[in-house]
Amino acid sequence: AIKYGDETLWSHEGGFKLSLANNLRLNGAAYYYDYKNYQSFLFTGVAGLVVNADARTYGAELSLQANPMPGLDLALAASAFNAKVKDVPLRVAGPIRRDVKPTYAPETQISGMVRYGWDAFGGELAVKGDASYSSSYFYNLRNFDADKYPGYFLLNLGIGWTSASKAFELGIDVDNVTNRKIGIQGFD
Repeated sequence: AIKYGDETLWSHEGGFKLSLANNLRLNGAAYYYDYKNYQSFLFTGVAGLVVNADARTYGAELSLQANPMPGLDLALAASAFNAKVKDVPLRVAGPIRRDVKPTYAPETQISGMVRYGWDAFGGELAVKGDASYSSSYFYNLRNFDADKYPGYFLLNLGIGWTSASKAFELGIDVDNVTNRKIGIQGFD
């Protein structure tokens, strides 16, 4: 019942993987996407529909992984993203159109992880922590202030034991230690 056209994507991406030392790896990529008839979901009034609009996206990702000593794993990753959906109507068949950001597309994301494991109780005992940051993003293609979720920071912690055969695992994880509420879907 909701009519929309085929989406076409020209994707250009380049990257690298480097082993800088025995225990240090660096990976990176940059990309450019050119969409014709990008399929965008738009809430308008009390209904949702798919609109076709040209779009372009470019960005870069970088990750670093290290094992500086036995049992210690470190990881850090970051991405930067810039996107535009062109000439989107603010309401169906309305006269006002503008360029907007796509939905659920934060411009910056950063994550990190630390894990340390050691021999204990006939297996491996490990503690871990990971953190992530995401910049703000829109949940509706119109990009009104009411359709925007703020950026957030998450912290997760855990401890676990794995048997030597790796057949058994026991663990306790505490996700979202900071008790941060994150927007998933909204309705204006």
